[in-house]
Order: sequence, then C-alpha cells, then structure tokens
Amino acid sequence: MFKTKLSIAIALVAALLLAPAAYAAEGTTTGSFGASGLPPTVDAIGIYTDIGCTLPATDMNPQTEYYCKVTVGSINKLKHLSTVKVTLFYDSGGDPVAPIIPDTQTCAILTCTVDPLAWAMLPTGGSTTWSIDSGDCSQPADLNATTGDWIFAFTPGKVATESIAPAYWDAQGLATNKTAQTGELYDRDTAMNWFGEITVNTASVNWGAVPLGLVFENATYNPETGIDVNYIANGDYEEDIKSTDWVGAVSLDTVTLDVTGGNPPAADSQFALEANDTSDNVTAITATNTYNAIDNTGLITAEAGDTVNTNTLWLSLSAAGIVPDTYSGSIYYQIANR
Repeated sequence: MFKTKLSIAIALVAALLLAPAAYAAEGTTTGSFGASGLPPTVDAIGIYTDIGCTLPATDMNPQTEYYCKVTVGSINKLKHLSTVKVTLFYDSGGDPVAPIIPDTQTCAILTCTVDPLAWAMLPTGGSTTWSIDSGDCSQPADLNATTGDWIFAFTPGKVATESIAPAYWDAQGLATNKTAQTGELYDRDTAMNWFGEITVNTASVNWGAVPLGLVFENATYNPETGIDVNYIANGDYEEDIKSTDWVGAVSLDTVTLDVTGGNPPAADSQFALEANDTSDNVTAITATNTYNAIDNTGLITAEAGDTVNTNTLWLSLSAAGIVPDTYSGSIYYQIANR
C-alpha cells in the first residue's frame, strides 16, 4: 500500500514538471502632469537720473536721458522670462492703469526681449523724439538666478506732456514669462517739466529804401509779412518778440529802438516796430528791448510743431536825424511757458 501511494506521488510530480510554463503579457500607457509654476514678480521700480540708479528722479525734462530700474523675481529662474516692459504714461489724476497704445504726448512703451536680448521702444522711428539707448540698457548677466535688475535708458520726447499737479507721469513695470504669466508694479508721480523749442525759418526781413517819417499805415512800405516760425511745446506756451538798436553798415551810426512805438518816433534817429503773428495791425504789439507776447494762446503741439508763416512786422522812422545808410539789427522770436 505504501508503494502504491509513493507511485502516485511520483506521478503527480512528473505531471507538474511536464506542465507548460505560466504566460504573461504587458501593454503601456503614458502618464503626464502640468507644472503651472508661479508668475514672475516685479519687486521694485524707480526712475533715476544716473545710470547707476542711485539718484531718484523727482521730475524729468524732455530730451534728457533717464534710467528706469525694474527688479524682477522668478521662482522658475529669470531665463524663463519672455519680456520685461516699462510703460511711461501721463496720469491726469487718479492713478489709472497703464495704457497699451503708445502716443508721443502721453505714453511710451519700453520692451526688453530677454532671449535673444533686444531692446525696443514705441513710439519709434523718424516721427518721434522719444528714444531708448540700448547701449546704456542692461539686464542681469546670470539668467539662472531667480531675481535681477533690468535698467532701461530712455529719453522723453519733446512733446511728452507737461505735468501740473495733480497730474504726473507714472511708470509700470511688467514682467511676462514664457507661459504668459505676468507680474507688475507701478511707480507713481514723477513730474514732467515744460519744454519749448523755436525755429525761425525766415533768415531776414528787408523793407528796402524807405523815407524818413515813415508810419506803420504806409501801405507802400508796410507791412513785411510771411515770416515763418515753428513752435514745439509740451504744454501751454506764448509767442514773444523783442528787438535791439540797429547800426548803419557804412556810417556805423545807431538808430535807437523807440520802445513806446512812436508813429513816427518823436525823437531824432529812432525807429519803431510793431509785430503780430497775423497781418492784422489793429492787434499788433510794440516791439521793445524785452520780450512781449504777440500771442499767448499756444497749446501743446505735435512732434512736428506748429508752424506760423503769417508773422508780420511794421516799421516807423523818425522824421530827422537818420543819415543815408543801410541799418540792420536783430529781431528775436521766443517761445515761453505760460
């Protein structure tokens, strides 16, 4: 009986050994997740008068270079940034958000493309006197860092609007990473000072040979008109004029400017001038040896300025005391803040 059980056990073991091996198969799928990360931050922004950004600017002058420093942080390292921008804009009051459309009078947008490095400004080109000086701009040398400073060197345009409190200029710093996340910070209340520029395009005015005792109303010799003057201003302005005594080319005699506007001057050896920015003598003013306004209604201009080509002068002479000669002297036009 024992022998029979042993035989059966041996047979079972043999059967197991001869059974086919267990079969296994596999397939695959892909696992993924998105790491959203954190947006960049603008941790500081300020406008300075020096390239080292140690002297804060409380006010700015058009056509003078300034420096805006923007400190940016990025937990994903600075190399993950796409752009860093500064928007400089006129704030009439109330601390508005930064505009997105540039304008020569009210808004400039400065952009640093991080990689490859490039600097740009809008508005741009020959139609504006705003500018960015890429040679004085800088970004952090180590883009593997998580924080760094961007410095934008810029020059406000000639017609960047003059600010009178409560109006100021503001700066927005905006950092954008490669996944379009952004961070921003504002620097508020930097003043923009008045700016004016004038170009007199008429080189000379010549009445020719005139009789002594000439009066302003003499239509044969008066007026001299079509004097062309261009005015550029970033705020309210006035058009001024003055003159000096004139000297003879040969005799070197002096004829004195009659500041009372005599018509004709009562004293010998005098001349008088009246001026206007139109050909209207009724509203003309007397030119003296100090500036007087011929028009005090000027407003902010475009970059090209406001050209007045109707400036007019009238001449009056004493009845005696002026020797025959050709007399000449300076007539000064001025643009002034009002």
